[in-house]
Amino acid sequence: MRLDLHIRRRPDSSPLVLVIRWGVPLAFIIFGVVMIVLAHGHLTGVQDNASESNVFTTSTFTDRDSMLSTIGVASIVIALMILLLSWMLRLNSDEAGDRAKEDEAREQFRRTGHWPED
Repeated sequence: MRLDLHIRRRPDSSPLVLVIRWGVPLAFIIFGVVMIVLAHGHLTGVQDNASESNVFTTSTFTDRDSMLSTIGVASIVIALMILLLSWMLRLNSDEAGDRAKEDEAREQFRRTGHWPED
């Protein structure tokens, strides 16, 4: 009886892949935090007393600090989206390898009539 141990190892990633996978999101997060710090977390129309604040009836003018905060938050959200997409693509590539092994086993079954040993 032959026992084959298949240990799945991820191939070493190239520097370009690592930069895209981790560097780009990190740059977006750093940029977003800098924008929020520069804006001091300011939002137009937000007041301490909730009964007096109504952001929908105040003027539609957006000041610089509000724009910086908005850009900062959007940048952080973009970084999270890139990380999530990268994770989903890695999951998909792992499943593609499993499907290829399954197809090889089915082909061997068609040729020999026996399923390969696990």
